[in-house]
Amino acid sequence: MTVRKLTFAVLFALVSFALSAQETAPTGTYRSFSPADQWELGVNLGLPFVAGDVDSKFPGFGGGLHLRKSLDHIFSVRFHGEFLKAKNEQGSQASLQTSENTWLSGGGQLVVALNNFRFNKPVRKLLVNGFVGLGLDNYKTKFDNITQSDGSKTGELKSSTNAQMEMGIGISYRINPRFNISLEHTVYSVFGKRADLLDSDQNVDGKVTSYRDILHFPHLSLNFNLGGSDKNGLKKSEPLYWANPMSMVSDAISALEARPVYDPTDTDGDGIIDAIDEEDNSPVGARVDTKGVTLDSDGDKVPDYKDKEPFSPPGYSVDAMGVAQGLPKYTTEEQVNRIVKDEIAKIKFPEYEGNWFFPNVNFGDNRYDIRYSEYEQLYQVATVLKQNPSLKVVAIGNTDRRGSEGYNNVLSYNRAKAAIDFLVSQHGIARDRLILNWAGEGNALIPVNGPSAANRRVEFRVAKGETEMARPEGPEAGKGGKFKGNKDAGY
Repeated sequence: MTVRKLTFAVLFALVSFALSAQETAPTGTYRSFSPADQWELGVNLGLPFVAGDVDSKFPGFGGGLHLRKSLDHIFSVRFHGEFLKAKNEQGSQASLQTSENTWLSGGGQLVVALNNFRFNKPVRKLLVNGFVGLGLDNYKTKFDNITQSDGSKTGELKSSTNAQMEMGIGISYRINPRFNISLEHTVYSVFGKRADLLDSDQNVDGKVTSYRDILHFPHLSLNFNLGGSDKNGLKKSEPLYWANPMSMVSDAISALEARPVYDPTDTDGDGIIDAIDEEDNSPVGARVDTKGVTLDSDGDKVPDYKDKEPFSPPGYSVDAMGVAQGLPKYTTEEQVNRIVKDEIAKIKFPEYEGNWFFPNVNFGDNRYDIRYSEYEQLYQVATVLKQNPSLKVVAIGNTDRRGSEGYNNVLSYNRAKAAIDFLVSQHGIARDRLILNWAGEGNALIPVNGPSAANRRVEFRVAKGETEMARPEGPEAGKGGKFKGNKDAGY
């Protein structure tokens, strides 16, 4: 019992030490030299045997798998499972004692890379491992001519599940960063009452007993490193127990030592130090690019500081001063403007021969003066007349149906005359292009006898042979008087 307690205490101390080695200082105060690394998957093949009261018959056979992950550069954990068969045999042919043990187990181990405490190489080629662990096993044993506590000599011990302690040592050889092979020897010791039953001999005849039969498993492991990239997309390193913990420090120191010593010398004084200056003899004052080469903006092989024409047109030869030769004579701006004017003068635009739509000009009640609101309509009429020099327009005055017919005739005349006077004085339209007509109340747009703003108007139409109408007889009609001013008065 004392040995068992001591074993658990040692395992607990080792695991606690390994886990505490993973603690890191707060972010920003410490740089880790343990990058994300790969897992190891191993295939184990070996020759197991039982060391007990009955001599082992070598060899047995067995195999298993393991998965190993580093905790740091020294410690790692490994989980494994095995299926093993071992035979025992002793005595003469007449009294031959035989047993066959079938074993299935699994467990976890703490592995220590015993020779990675040395930091003399970037990676280990050979790695010595020591390991200890705990697990569970389930085994059964067939026996013949071995006396049991119940007196039987032939039969099979029923299988049972038991706790076990395991330990061992091994040596690994690194083939490449993805593969290595190992030779290991693992020892399994069962806890409990069945510890002396691996060979089925319970020592019931009083012979000296080992009390605890031991299962040995010497084996060869083929080990593969698994894992691609970490969460940041960086390639994972091989398991840390192969790597020198100081290799990253050594690489950083080597990189620092390989850096060139900063030399600020600038021989030609062009602002580019000699270390990166591709032309360290540039003329004084010459402009250079970021590599210290004298600028040649137009690529004519004459540097800018000598080039009298640093932006010569491409495709032409240049003289020693960088001036392009054989250039064609270009047309001046004055010549271009004259050509354009001459060509425009040759163009004859066709005049409009159809009917134009002109806006009406409306008037206040019993008035014939031009209101400000009607200036825009008269401007539109004037614009058409200016753009069509041969066009003549008839201005026809109208009234609503209030008042006498004679009165309305004179008022309609006054309104047409006021509109014509405005076009002549304000917009410079020739008087002979405007024909005055009046219609009184006889051409009402709105058939009402009362007031109507739509009927108080002057209409404009394209002249088609009309003649100007004289003022009708009768007294003066309407208010407003004659418009005074001229086209340059600013109205």
